[in-house]
Amino acid sequence: MGGGKRLLLLVLWPVLVFAQEELDSYGPQPKQAEAARKIYEKQLAKYRDNKDKLVLPGLVADRQARTVEVLAEATGLGANEIIEFLLVDRQSAHGYEALLWSYAKPSDVHRALEFIGLKPGSPVNPAAGQFWSDGDPVAITVQPEQGKPVPIEQLILNTDTGKTLPEEGFVFAGSMTLPAEGDKPARYAADVYQPRSIASIYNEPGVVLDVPRQVNQSEVYGRQVVNPEFVLEAGKLLTVVLRPGAAAGKRRARQIQLAVQQDPGATGLKFRLTDAGKVLWEDTDITPVLEKLIAWKQDGGVAYVTLSFDNAVRAGDVGKTCVLMAMLESLGAVRMNPPPAGQLNWRAFVPSRDWLTPEGRTVQPWELHLAKSNETVVAALVRYEPKETERRTTFQRLAAAVTSPAAMQERLEAENRERRQREQSPLPPVLLVYTSPGMTYGELMNYIGPVLPTHRTVYVFVEEK
Repeated sequence: MGGGKRLLLLVLWPVLVFAQEELDSYGPQPKQAEAARKIYEKQLAKYRDNKDKLVLPGLVADRQARTVEVLAEATGLGANEIIEFLLVDRQSAHGYEALLWSYAKPSDVHRALEFIGLKPGSPVNPAAGQFWSDGDPVAITVQPEQGKPVPIEQLILNTDTGKTLPEEGFVFAGSMTLPAEGDKPARYAADVYQPRSIASIYNEPGVVLDVPRQVNQSEVYGRQVVNPEFVLEAGKLLTVVLRPGAAAGKRRARQIQLAVQQDPGATGLKFRLTDAGKVLWEDTDITPVLEKLIAWKQDGGVAYVTLSFDNAVRAGDVGKTCVLMAMLESLGAVRMNPPPAGQLNWRAFVPSRDWLTPEGRTVQPWELHLAKSNETVVAALVRYEPKETERRTTFQRLAAAVTSPAAMQERLEAENRERRQREQSPLPPVLLVYTSPGMTYGELMNYIGPVLPTHRTVYVFVEEK
């Protein structure tokens, strides 16, 4: 299991356990288990000696045709009923808001997709700064007993637009595998934890097939309903067909590294774009680099970009680069990855200007002010204690000079201890950094790096010249 998935598991563990214990028996249940068992036995006998076929309960995968046929049962949601899940495991407690139950386990669907040559990526993981799922693209169609197959997106209507979901396919994110624990073997999370989703209509961290867009559950809840033109009769068995969402041999998703380095001549920056170790472009001007990424998107591809900076890059240049990447992501040209180990998330350098002053914040975390005096970094911690008066809220400024990164870390830890002793709530694990544009990335990280384990959220305000 990768580091990102381990972190996601730790963050989600209390929620997953609660969902498993409280919801397993909730809601309607499928009725066609016996019929599904008989179908599986027939398929097992039929393809027993065919090495290009993978037969598992509820599915048949064809390596030559590159298809996975999943046996599903309609839950019976009616026209215009709210929906959150397209396909869930038959033991899911969310059949009341799902379109279909699957007679194949989520882990078996995962295995079947790999059998036909598709590679999983990773699901969204906001705790690790990953806001996009990645993985090979997958197209999903629904084949009723009678009639033509229909893209599954056509079965869902967006009430805001009056249109069905965009037919962009899905991403084979793959659910996480929980490590063995005691006498419990390793388990596939979507097999055992609610909502046991195989395909959802919002970014679900444990889902097998995720939407290829940034979609929060709260954004779409109540706005996506069953299309009245495609209401499926409750209890009907049908086939959900999964196939590659891109032509064979064509890479639609690329993992791109954009490294920003200080030019050795100290005259500017150098931007290097690489893919799997191969240099795609290198320039002292970022414009052709951005054009390269935009061209890839226009050609139908998707670039997942990991942005990194060397220690000599100045904070002002870091901020400008991050703003450009934020604009590119907002336009849909790229999908930004979490940062490399030991670096800040690029979003740290694109903070809301409302947070610049204490009046614009709902909470008052520590501020770290960094400046240079004769090439020496001078640091101070500042915090604003709110004071309520009859007419308005005022703020008492508390400041403490810190002589080193270790001294800063000690001061933050001491403050938390003192607050615990006074039975006060801990301060938010956030650090607001104020620095000059000439401060280097390495100098910033010299102070910020040691406290990242306790202050995971960092925002950097680069002072204007």
